[in-house]
Amino acid sequence: METQLERISAVECRVRVQIPWEEISPRFDQKLRELRGQAKLPGFRAGKVPPNVVEKLFGKTVRDELARDIVQETFQTAVTKHETVALTQPVLEEGTLTKGQTFAYAARFEVPPLIEPKEYTGVQVRRRPSVVDESKVEALLKAKQDELTEVRPIPEGTERETKAGDVWTLDIEGKLGDVNLARKDLKLEIGDTNEFLPGLHKALEGTPLSAVGTTRTITFLPTQERIRTELRDKEVNLTVGFREVREKHVPALDDEFARDTGDAETLEALRAKYGDQVREEDQNEAERDARKRLVEALLERNQFEVAPSLVAREVAAQVDLFKRQLQQQGMSLNQTGMTEQQVAGQMRPQAQFNVKAFLLLDAIGKAEGIQVDEAEVDKELQNLAEERGQNVDRLRATMEKNNQLLLLRAQIREEKILDFLMGKAEVTEAEDPKPESEASAAPDAKA
Repeated sequence: METQLERISAVECRVRVQIPWEEISPRFDQKLRELRGQAKLPGFRAGKVPPNVVEKLFGKTVRDELARDIVQETFQTAVTKHETVALTQPVLEEGTLTKGQTFAYAARFEVPPLIEPKEYTGVQVRRRPSVVDESKVEALLKAKQDELTEVRPIPEGTERETKAGDVWTLDIEGKLGDVNLARKDLKLEIGDTNEFLPGLHKALEGTPLSAVGTTRTITFLPTQERIRTELRDKEVNLTVGFREVREKHVPALDDEFARDTGDAETLEALRAKYGDQVREEDQNEAERDARKRLVEALLERNQFEVAPSLVAREVAAQVDLFKRQLQQQGMSLNQTGMTEQQVAGQMRPQAQFNVKAFLLLDAIGKAEGIQVDEAEVDKELQNLAEERGQNVDRLRATMEKNNQLLLLRAQIREEKILDFLMGKAEVTEAEDPKPESEASAAPDAKA
């Protein structure tokens, strides 16, 4: 088999392949023999059709089928021989199989661009200083407070009306308009906005705690803005069985609370610890932002074309990720009011950036001989296993089976390349520039 390869554009090649008839002839004859054994023609017994008749009737079909098989079988070998990576299946441009003649075909296919990276050291990069967002500290305190909140029985003999924080266990049965409603052991916290039925909380206002063990019939109009359009202006008629009531005990934010968390002895120390956590997270985000700006600057200096198939695959991957994220939230793409094509259109610019960034960083990594050794993979696997509470050997086996180990190696290598580039960059610590609206509203410095 003889092969030739030519690059016809930055992202497309053509391969030409020649295969002598002597190598094809046995397969051609074998296919004809198989057809002869199966052919049923008027005037001939089964399996006794003369070979020349079989070839006359089916020869072209056999040659076309054999040509397709040979292209599929030899294409990858021909491409690999020239140390080229085919990103797409071959598009046949010429290749007619004629009996007794050398079979020659030409096929084009997409390839990664040839990139010779330049000017990738000494890049000026801005990185903003890390800050402590106090609202995030408060959110961490609130999350820990919620975690330590208890639902306790209400002391016997307590006489009062239900209030925010009470948690009722209810059995309900009834209708919203013509829609049947029924729930057993429904947990309903008074004041919680996440209601099973919008407006039920308000309808239970004034219910005494002594209602436990009784049944009431209530009628109310649901909160209109939180109900489906077709059910608006329809009343709810419910029979409610009051099974049990408890109350939430929210711990006060004080030193005792801090000690109960096991993270600090005082509230001040706990705030400081959460502040350090928020600052570290912000520092990591600032570093990611700086690295993205570095890659953007490198892409400005190294402009190249990318194969459409690579961008299409990245778009498909991003759309699939978006759909899976929606599913985790209990939503579907239809509920967003967008089509898959619209989502793909929005994802395309980021997908193109991702592909270009990967290709350029890979080229820089090759130029600098940056590789990943097994010790680095083992360390990262150990960290992942600890984070997930899994056995490291079992995690490795699972990731290897799912081809995730290759992705992990690629991620480690990319981080090493970015570490190298940031180490060679001229990094300046400076705040993010203010939006134009804020800048124009600022007082004149000369005033």
